[in-house]
Amino acid sequence: MKGIIMHQVYPLLSVLALLVIMLASSCEYEQRDAVDISDIPEVVSFSADVVPIFESKCTRCHGGTRPPDLTAENAYLSLTSGNYLDTEIPEESYLYKKIDGNGSMSEYADDHDRAVILKWIEQGAEEN
Repeated sequence: MKGIIMHQVYPLLSVLALLVIMLASSCEYEQRDAVDISDIPEVVSFSADVVPIFESKCTRCHGGTRPPDLTAENAYLSLTSGNYLDTEIPEESYLYKKIDGNGSMSEYADDHDRAVILKWIEQGAEEN
C-alpha cells in the first residue's frame, strides 16, 4: 500500500518541481547601474536641463505632430495642460511612467534623463 501511494506522489512532486523551476527561470530582472546624480543640479531648470533631453531624444516624434508637443517653445504648456505631470506623486506622472523602465518610451531615455525629469517634477515642475 505504501509503495502505491509513493508511486502516485513522486510524479506529482516531479511536476511540481518542474513548475517551480520554470517559474523561477522565467522571471526577468534587469539590473541597472546606479545613476550618478552628482551632476544633476540642485534645482533642475526646465529650460536648461529638461528641454535639452526632449530636443535630443523626443522631438523627432513629439515635435508638434504627435502629442505631447515637446519642442522647446511648446513643451511646458503641452505637459501642464495635458495631464502629463503629477507633482503630488511624481513617480505616477504620465510623463515619468512613459520613460520609466517599463514604459513604452523607456528606450529613448537613460537613467540620468529619468532622474533629471523626476527631480524636476518633484520640485514642482516649474517653468524655469
